[in-house]
Parts: sequence; C-alpha cells; structure tokens
Amino acid sequence: MDAPRGRYSVIEKDGRLVVIDNGTGAPIPSSLAPPPAARGGTASTGTSPVAGAGPGTIDVAAGALLAVAAKGWDSEGRAIIAWRWEQNEQQKRWDAVLDERQQRRMGRALLALCLAPPAVLLLMVAGGSGIGLLAVPALLLPLWGALSLRRLYRETNDPSRAV
Repeated sequence: MDAPRGRYSVIEKDGRLVVIDNGTGAPIPSSLAPPPAARGGTASTGTSPVAGAGPGTIDVAAGALLAVAAKGWDSEGRAIIAWRWEQNEQQKRWDAVLDERQQRRMGRALLALCLAPPAVLLLMVAGGSGIGLLAVPALLLPLWGALSLRRLYRETNDPSRAV
C-alpha cells in the first residue's frame, strides 16, 4: 500500500523545479512561492541567505528563566504563573496563564533582573574608567525589568481564578 499523495508535488521542467498543485494539476504561480533566500538558496542579488529563524540568545536565556519561574504549562503550551508572597503584612498572589507574547515579555523582564547584579559588579570593578557609560544601563536594567513584571502582573492577574 502506497502513502497517500500530498497536496503539492515538485517536478523538473526545462531544467527548473516547478511546484504542482495535485488537486488541479496546475503549477503554483511564482508569486506564491517563497523567495530564494527562504528556500535555502541565494537571493537574486547574490547575497547569502539570512541566518536561520529561531530564538536569539536573549530569548533562549529568557525562556530558560521563564521555565524556572512558571508553575507549569497548560495543554496549549501557555505558561501558568502561580506566585504567592507577602507585602506590607498582606498576602499577595499572581495567578495567570500567559500567551506567547506575554511569556516573552516575562522572560525578558526576569533576564533584566538577573543581569542587574553582574552589571553593578562590573561597575564596581571598572572603578572610575568608563563608569559614566555603564552606570545608566546598569541602573536602568533592573528598573525596566521590575516595571515590566509589574505591568504584566496588572494585565494578567485574575484574583478570581485560583491555579
């Protein structure tokens, strides 16, 4: 028994590969085909293709931190946040299910908070040399991370939903 035929097939015609729609038997217009760089070849300008798509170093590190901070994952791959803490002698909690965009924001905010201590340490080691250039990012990094987490908390916290 042979495998079922797919939606498209590729054939060679006049020395070129052509994509054929198996339903109609007609070739797919080249305007619908991906550009040469996306197919792994070179673009018509002769430049090399852009680096492969995928998360960069920052997003990989942010994703790892998110995995540590999340309680788990739901069936759709969304992060479940269930944090509890005490603030001004009041019990606080954050119960949320984050979509992909919110997961990325949270991971980057956590990364900013984790990079703050090494940045401050670098400032201390640098002493007077270049301290003006490093001081602003070293101080703004944790501030941005904390404000981002707070904004995300306000957007997603649903006290009526216990996770």
